[in-house]
Amino acid sequence: MKIAMIGFEGFTDVDLFMPWDLFYRVKDPTYAAFDGEWDVRICADRARFASYSGLAIDRHEPLSWAEGADAVFIVSGPGSRLKIKDPAFLSSLRLDPSRQLIAAIDSGVLILAALGLLEGLSATTYPSVFAELEAMGVRTERRPLVIHGNVATGGGCLATQDLAAWIVERLIGPQAAAQIVDSVAKVG
Repeated sequence: MKIAMIGFEGFTDVDLFMPWDLFYRVKDPTYAAFDGEWDVRICADRARFASYSGLAIDRHEPLSWAEGADAVFIVSGPGSRLKIKDPAFLSSLRLDPSRQLIAAIDSGVLILAALGLLEGLSATTYPSVFAELEAMGVRTERRPLVIHGNVATGGGCLATQDLAAWIVERLIGPQAAAQIVDSVAKVG
């Protein structure tokens, strides 16, 4: 299975690295120990890009790789506001909820709206982003996770674990999802 994580200049660190780590744990024998195909790639429109805090990383693949992925996870961050106005970025994301799981966290949900993937659906997002999402015509819900079929949105950075678990559960099963979430749970 192929999972594409969509990053961009100005992403929020925790929204990329928390799910990246959880997805890694799927193959780790200490955690879920899944022995099937599991290929997670960070995709972006630039070969090198930086988080809002300045941490620079290299992409694994261009955005076009996401078209063939089984699941797509769109991260958030202040840079998302530029991406929803970037026709080249948006046209490179050819996503299809009829055959892909599509998840977005916080302001990454604005990208789903800009792609038209939230038409007729409700969504959640980061508390300060609700007005922007509503201005795009999306009905909002103030909950950590909103799921409609193959499209899921998360609100609040820590909801990335809920979105990652949703993807793992849908692709592999509930036991693997529980194992990766339990592996990062607070003690006590």
